[in-house]
Amino acid sequence: MLNWIKFITTFLLALTIAITIIVLYNANKPFADVEQAAIDSVLKTGQLKDVKRADAYQGSSTWVTVRGVDGDGVEKAVFVGREPEKTYQEVKLAEGITAKTAIQTVQKELDVKKVLHAALGMEEVGPVWEVAFTSKDGKLNYVYVLFESGQWWKRILNL
Repeated sequence: MLNWIKFITTFLLALTIAITIIVLYNANKPFADVEQAAIDSVLKTGQLKDVKRADAYQGSSTWVTVRGVDGDGVEKAVFVGREPEKTYQEVKLAEGITAKTAIQTVQKELDVKKVLHAALGMEEVGPVWEVAFTSKDGKLNYVYVLFESGQWWKRILNL
């Protein structure tokens, strides 16, 4: 009887783990597909020679930010718009502030407990760093810092 209990427990645990992995994989697949399509597109057009990172960014419109190095060795971020009219905009990473600087700008002025992420994205004002963090009271906050100047653009606080 004890062996049956061990078997059923082990089976249910393995089944739970397998279902969790399948659900997480299927939930991430659309993002991974869009990011891979953007990487392929940027490499095909020759805007970047080597890709280091790609992130989906959802602001006023959807963009995929692909970061890497072009043929001249310059680090760039290429923003790839959605289909059917793939639009491309690019910035040299040396011409703006870094993610670390954007985070430090936010930490100087706001009550930051934990930084969740800093993502480079494209908005109507141009490239921005989206800094997401939780405050010391546990509330979610989003702050948008302009890439070129490091100035505040928009704040969404205490969600």
